[in-house]
Amino acid sequence: MLDWEELKQNPDKLLDAVDEYGVRGLARRLDITHPAVVYHLNKLDEKSESKEKKTEEKQGQEERKANAIIDGDTYIITNASNSRGFNILKERVKQIRRDYCAKDHLTINQICRKYKIARWKFMLMKSAFGFTHDDVPYTDEEMYSNDPADLAEEELQRRKDQYFKKLREKELDNALKQLNKYRKKEYFIDKIQSSVLDHFKDFISNYKVPKITKNKHTGNKMLEIPIVDLHLAKLSWEPETGENYDRKIAMNLFMKVVEDILARVDWQEIEKVLFVFGNDYFNFDDIEGETTLGTHQDNDSRWQKMFNTGVELAIRGIDKCRQVAPTEVILVPGNHDWTTSFYAVQYLSAWYRQADDVLIDNSPKSRKYIRYGNSLIGFTHTDKEKRRIFGCMQVEARKDWGETKYHEWHGGHLHSEQVKEDMGVVVRKLPSITAKDAWHYERGYQAQARNQCFVWDKENGLENILVTNVK
Repeated sequence: MLDWEELKQNPDKLLDAVDEYGVRGLARRLDITHPAVVYHLNKLDEKSESKEKKTEEKQGQEERKANAIIDGDTYIITNASNSRGFNILKERVKQIRRDYCAKDHLTINQICRKYKIARWKFMLMKSAFGFTHDDVPYTDEEMYSNDPADLAEEELQRRKDQYFKKLREKELDNALKQLNKYRKKEYFIDKIQSSVLDHFKDFISNYKVPKITKNKHTGNKMLEIPIVDLHLAKLSWEPETGENYDRKIAMNLFMKVVEDILARVDWQEIEKVLFVFGNDYFNFDDIEGETTLGTHQDNDSRWQKMFNTGVELAIRGIDKCRQVAPTEVILVPGNHDWTTSFYAVQYLSAWYRQADDVLIDNSPKSRKYIRYGNSLIGFTHTDKEKRRIFGCMQVEARKDWGETKYHEWHGGHLHSEQVKEDMGVVVRKLPSITAKDAWHYERGYQAQARNQCFVWDKENGLENILVTNVK
């Protein structure tokens, strides 16, 4: 069993481990970064070179005056006093010199490990031939006996070989990283499935599905309910941010918005309800409590509890809408919950698989389009398109664009109302009922907590904006 603390204290064991697994391989086995391994190897080099320098000072000049005598295919290398020496093949010297003098040269420790040579022997050899890291990677004999063009071609080929070797190592390293990501994602999905199955059974046994009466209206209006940026499971503490917010508060606010809006349109002839799901419905997206891109959040729940609460809350809201009119649910993924919202809408799709008055759009596209009579409404989280949003609808929904008169985009992300019109399109960034967390409070973000829903007339477009203020 490899132990990093033990390896750091024992240079020989560290060198043996690096020799066996390589720097990156050892780092993966120890679950540390490979620069940490490199750092400690460099420290060993510095200590060794310092020790060698002190030894040379004690022994005078003799070790720096090593001699190399040719004996056939072998060099006999000794110090000046002939008290120390060894034999080494010429070809071996050439190989060592090339590795030590190359542009991406090996360190002294790496040379000794690769060629299984004692350090004092390498230092004698280095002294005898006088080569350094900045020297040419050829012996004098090679320089005089070969055409410089041939040596240059050989060096170029060697560097090509090194390049492809490094490339293969890099590709392997990237492949392993991707594999680990997939393994982590598979683990996450398996845990979700297990948690969902248990919750599914409990929810079925405890939740009473309301009696759905057939829609008594045959009207020409569509009610759009987009509760954007709910951030379910966000934690906000009043002494720190001026307001409290947690999973239970978010659930209550969500249902209050749904019930408020449905009560206010009860007298109207609503033909269809459009329930917009996603848009940072969940506050985080992985088992570490981070967003899709890895930003850590202040959360009040474990991911299992957040997910189970979220799908149950969505079902309660959708069932309320069904009592008014047939309901279509569309997924709009957000930057906080890109994957979790997708899993949740799959849950909703399974839950309503036999309901003929609920349609679930679980397409993974980040932009969705709904045409209602003379209006074309686009839905996106608005965090990625920037100014390009004004030109997306005309290209992605050409036919409906040409056959409609009113065109709008609805999205969230900024937690505040912002409306701009350009190129024949109105872009609405909708307000949110969520509270400020510590990060938003510290940076001074200020927005009135409220929600907006919309009533669309089949012929005349947007007819009414219904605002629910959070008190």
